[in-house]
Amino acid sequence: MRLGEIIGKTTGFVLVAAALVVGGVLVLTGSHAYNDYLNGILGWGLILFGVATAGLGAFIITGILYEQRLTQKEEQVHVTPRGAPPAPPPPWGMGEVGRPGGSVVHVGEATPRGGGSPRVMSVAVSNLDGPLLVAGLVAWTAIAMILFAPTH
Repeated sequence: MRLGEIIGKTTGFVLVAAALVVGGVLVLTGSHAYNDYLNGILGWGLILFGVATAGLGAFIITGILYEQRLTQKEEQVHVTPRGAPPAPPPPWGMGEVGRPGGSVVHVGEATPRGGGSPRVMSVAVSNLDGPLLVAGLVAWTAIAMILFAPTH
């Protein structure tokens, strides 16, 4: 995440939390009617919302930074160190890989083996495919609702 995004998110959370806390303090210290019992609840509620907003902002920004560090660690190349030289092949061998006359087909061989060859497949997708699919599904739903609607 860029530094500008972190600064922007931090500034946003701090401004909202500060506005809530200041609003709560102003409600508590401002003038009000003598029988206004909800004034204290409103003031302390705003202060609690401000503190909760600051905590949530800190939690979210810390989580974003932590996830960014994990992503950077995952992208680093990890090479497992070898404890010993490579082991010899198993006693039963490696099959017929690379042996002449084995199951490996060489290019230009006179007698081809096997029943087919790989084929290349392509699919062309345009930008209209998604909206057309959604429009078709909406039309299908509308028609089904009209045809199968209860008639009582």
